[in-house]
Amino acid sequence: MNEKFNVLRNYSLLFSLDIFFYHVNRKDIELLKLNKKWKLVLYGEYFVYSFPYLVLFFMNKEYLFIIIYLFLIAAYIIAVPEFYGKTIKYPFKLFDPFWNICWRKNKLILFLPITIFLVVVGDLYNNENLIIAAFFVASFLSALPSFQREAYENIKMSYYSGKGYLNKQFKTAITNSLITTVPLIIALMVFQKWEFLCFIPLIFAIPILNIIFKYSYFNNQFLHQIMLAVFLGMLPLGISVVAIPFLYLKSVKTIKAIQDVSN
Repeated sequence: MNEKFNVLRNYSLLFSLDIFFYHVNRKDIELLKLNKKWKLVLYGEYFVYSFPYLVLFFMNKEYLFIIIYLFLIAAYIIAVPEFYGKTIKYPFKLFDPFWNICWRKNKLILFLPITIFLVVVGDLYNNENLIIAAFFVASFLSALPSFQREAYENIKMSYYSGKGYLNKQFKTAITNSLITTVPLIIALMVFQKWEFLCFIPLIFAIPILNIIFKYSYFNNQFLHQIMLAVFLGMLPLGISVVAIPFLYLKSVKTIKAIQDVSN
């Protein structure tokens, strides 16, 4: 068991994220608040759920992990409900309104601490893969708004046309992505992971690619998602990179076609 635990040790605290995701999506928080000891009830529920993990920590004499794990559960219970029923004002550029809509609807601000968490755990275990995972999480959160589609009328009435409209979408995505990446940047600086700061621009890659695929397949959202997945899957081979200029031109052509209809 000790050998297996050593393999999982670098990722053990990530088990608490299972509770985090479950807690964020609970629909009975307001009902539980009718009980004055609702936080204690939740803590007891999550403690029972986590008992196998805690036993595993205890058997391997990882007492610090037990304390950190229980602290994380308490933090989830205390922090998450504070965001229920509140309208959060995001400092996003409003050229693409789906940034505000998507982040409010899905409470994505609650997922931002995951990037910090991954950096902290990665530094604690000296595991760079976890820090790389933080980059993927930040990039994925920044790409989500681009899966939404504006109405044709919004594109037709825009001051920008064709290439200008697409480039404005790029600039908006980069600016807003940079805002959401600030916690990750601060975490990297605190733990002196200076070499990783050089790769921050890579976080903008997936959001920009998603915008290109969005307008390339504007009339078919399912095909947009499939083609993006295929593109990312083939990216390590380097083949898909060749398609980017053609997809860019296809996106510009799609936008112009929509705008020309109104003319």
